[in-house]
Amino acid sequence: MNLLQPIFDQVERSPDRVAISCSQEQLTYVQLRQRVSSVANGLGQHGIRHARVAILSANRIEFVEVFLGAIQAGSVPVLLDPTWDDVQLNAMLQHCQAELLFVEQQHVRRISAECSHIGQIIFQGQEREADAHRPFDTLVDEHTIRSIIYEQWMTTLEPVAAIQDDHEVLFVGYTSGTTGVPKGYIRTHASWLASCEATAEAFQLHEMKQVMAPGPFVHSLSLFALIQSLYSGATFHVVHRFDAAEVLQLCTRYPEMILFVVPTMIDVLSQQAIPGETRVQALISSGGKWTEHSKQHCKTVFPEAKLYEYYGSSEASYISYMDVYEDKGADILGRPFSGVNISIRDDEFREVPVNTVGQLYLRSRMMFHGYDQLPEATAAVFRDGWLRVGDFVYLDDDGYLHLAGRSSHMIKSGGLKVFPEEVEAVLQSVPAIQSVMVLGVPDDRWGEKVAALVQWTDGQRWTTEELQAYCRLQLPDYKVPKAYFTVEQFIYTGSGKIARHAMEVSVRGTIT
Repeated sequence: MNLLQPIFDQVERSPDRVAISCSQEQLTYVQLRQRVSSVANGLGQHGIRHARVAILSANRIEFVEVFLGAIQAGSVPVLLDPTWDDVQLNAMLQHCQAELLFVEQQHVRRISAECSHIGQIIFQGQEREADAHRPFDTLVDEHTIRSIIYEQWMTTLEPVAAIQDDHEVLFVGYTSGTTGVPKGYIRTHASWLASCEATAEAFQLHEMKQVMAPGPFVHSLSLFALIQSLYSGATFHVVHRFDAAEVLQLCTRYPEMILFVVPTMIDVLSQQAIPGETRVQALISSGGKWTEHSKQHCKTVFPEAKLYEYYGSSEASYISYMDVYEDKGADILGRPFSGVNISIRDDEFREVPVNTVGQLYLRSRMMFHGYDQLPEATAAVFRDGWLRVGDFVYLDDDGYLHLAGRSSHMIKSGGLKVFPEEVEAVLQSVPAIQSVMVLGVPDDRWGEKVAALVQWTDGQRWTTEELQAYCRLQLPDYKVPKAYFTVEQFIYTGSGKIARHAMEVSVRGTIT
C-alpha cells in the first residue's frame, strides 16, 4: 500500500480540516491534496518517475508538498541536511544521483559546478536577495528543468496526477552522523505504515488532533511525526526552527497538542514554561537519553501531560517505549513495541540469558531497507535476517530492555569494557553538571582511560575528588573517570544529540 493513500483518504472524511499550519498559512486536507497532486503532475510531465528528487530546505509547507508530491509521482525524495558544510553537501548531492533539486534560495549558491547539471526548483524565502530579482531560466525543453521559482512552476500545473503505487521505496534520509560521515538510509512504504500503526497502539492518546515536532524534517523523528499526524487526520503545526517561546505559544492556543521532541528541547521548554499553566496532551521524547532530573522537572511543569519516551533509530524505527510515570530507572529503555522481536547475543552470535549484557538484534516490519548504494555497510548490519542495532543491552525478568551502551562508543581500559552511557547517566544526576560526555583518551598503561567533558550549571563546579567519590558510590573503580575537562558549550547534531565525533575533534590536543 502507498503511504499517501491513507492521507488522501482524510479528504473524504474531513476535507475542510486543517492539515498543515505554518505561521499565517494553512492548508486543508483538500487543498493539500491539490498542491501535492500538482507537484506530482509537474514531475510526471518532465519524465521524473522512479527517479531521485532531492530536497534541501528547512521546515516549510513547500517541503511537505514536494515530499508527498514526489511520492505520488512514484519518485524517491532524498532529504539533504542544510546544516552540512558545502563539501559534504555537494558530495551527498552527487552520491544520491538526484535528477532534480528543490532548494531554498539561500542555499542555491552553495551548489558546486559539479552539481550544476541538476535542475533546480527554488523555494523563495522572506528575505529577497539580489538573486530573487534576476530572471530564472524556465524549461529548456519539454523534459529538462534548469532553474525556476517554485511558485512560478506551480502556477503552470493542474492537480490531475494519480498515485503511482508501484514503487516500494518511500524516501532516502541520512543518519545524523554523531560519530562520522552520515549514511543514506532507505525507508519503504510498508515500514512506515507499520510504524504508524504502532504509534496508535503504544501511546494511549486521547485523540490526535494537534501535533507538533519542532525539529528539522531531515531527521526521522520530526518527519515521522508529520506523516503520523496526516495519517491520523490531525493538524500538523510547522515551525521553521525550534523556538521554545513559539512552541509554548502554540501549545497555549491548542491545549490538546501532542509534542514529538528530543530531550534538549524538553529542557528548554521546561525552563521557559510556567508550571501548570501550559497544557499539552502528551510529550513523546526520543533522539537521546532523557535524564531522570529532566523527567522529574517535566512532571512538575506539565502535570497533566502524558509523558512517553521511546527508543529507536533511523534504521530500526520503533524498538521499545515506556510511560515515564513508570519510573523504572535511569538505564531503562522500556518494553518492545508490538511486533518487534528482540534477540540479545554475544560476539559469537549466541543468545545470552536474561539479565546478561549482549548486542541487540531485532526483527520487525518497521526495519529499514538498507543503506543507499552501500551494500557492504548494509550487509554488515544484517545477519540471518536480524538487524544489528549497535547497542549493548540486557533484558530483565519483567521483559524491560536496559541500555548498557553503544558499541561504537565503547572504551577499552586495561582490557575491560566501559560504556560511556552508563557513566554519563551517573554524572548527569550531579546537580552542578548541565551536560556531560564520557570518552576514552590514550593512556600508556591502560590503553585508554575514562575521561569526561563537563559543562557546568550556572558557574557551579565540583572538584575532581568530589566527582570521583560520587561515581564510586555507583560504579566500579575502572569505570570512574580519571580526568575531567570543562567545556563552555557542546556541539549538537540537528537531531539534538551531542555530536561526539565533532566534540572529540574539537578537544583533541587539549586533553591527555
